[in-house]
Amino acid sequence: MLANYSNPLDESFAKDLERYLKETLHSNVSVVDNHRQISVPTFLERSYRFYEAQIIGRRCILIAASENVATPMNISKHVSLVRSAVDAIVIFAAPTLSAHNRSRLLALGVAFVVPGNQLYIPELAMDLREHFRAFKPQAAEGLSPAAQAVLFHYLLRLDQLATTPSEIAERLHYSPMTIGRAFDDLVSVGLAKTKKLGKERHIYFVDEMGHLMDLARPMLRSPVRSVKYLCGSGEKLGLKRAGETALARLTDLSPPRQETFAVPASDWKAIVRTLDLVEGNEFEYNFAIETWSYDPAGLSSGPIVDPLSLYAQFKDHQDERVSMAADSLLRNMP
Repeated sequence: MLANYSNPLDESFAKDLERYLKETLHSNVSVVDNHRQISVPTFLERSYRFYEAQIIGRRCILIAASENVATPMNISKHVSLVRSAVDAIVIFAAPTLSAHNRSRLLALGVAFVVPGNQLYIPELAMDLREHFRAFKPQAAEGLSPAAQAVLFHYLLRLDQLATTPSEIAERLHYSPMTIGRAFDDLVSVGLAKTKKLGKERHIYFVDEMGHLMDLARPMLRSPVRSVKYLCGSGEKLGLKRAGETALARLTDLSPPRQETFAVPASDWKAIVRTLDLVEGNEFEYNFAIETWSYDPAGLSSGPIVDPLSLYAQFKDHQDERVSMAADSLLRNMP
């Protein structure tokens, strides 16, 4: 029997799971302790708590762990062991999961759920698509560049008193109209609310900073539009260091041989004309310039681009060393 657990998860976790699945799937989902006999190794019984749920008409077994029960690779093996013992979809569940571990589980194709954060069940993809055909949530595939810049402006605490489009536009080098549309984007995905006071519209974010970043993480986009490989020296250009150059300055990552800088994409042609730059290729160059979808100078007053934009760029990087360095940017922020 799987009724006697040493796993420290309490009964409230099942309620959190149930609430999150209901809200996310817009369906009546009931999560209950699973007390049936399942032939799994004893170490799995000790490591996990088992729940059962019907999701879109399919039987699902959720194996839940409080924290750091195993590496993503081992979790994948554990899920396979349980799957071989039950006629059901097996889903890993945890109250928290680092961005790096989520990326690894996604890469391994392991179904998982983190209440209040993320749901990934590839075996239900077709069923979920049919379920959502009639219900179209407002959440976009990702934040617009301006909306992401407004969010980062708030999270970096650059100016807590700037809450109107005109105030934020001046800092981020956008027009007030563009910032107004960014407000709409942030409201539509549930990250912020706005209120009109007098003639001015003000933005208010819905949660504390840490939780707000968790909510926004799946919607973050890399600010990099393109990379230009150049000959000569970039030292005297006066541009902010970016890419792996910046990541190495802020973390323990080893610095790359060639430095990388960042400019707004809208300024690239003017910069080429003014500085008479000579383009090379990715195999023969002295430095690189990234063109960004928003102005990197709007979010950083120092010589390096801001850490949140770097995180958005590298959080899903295929090189594990780079993605782990990106994760450390968030851990090291005040």
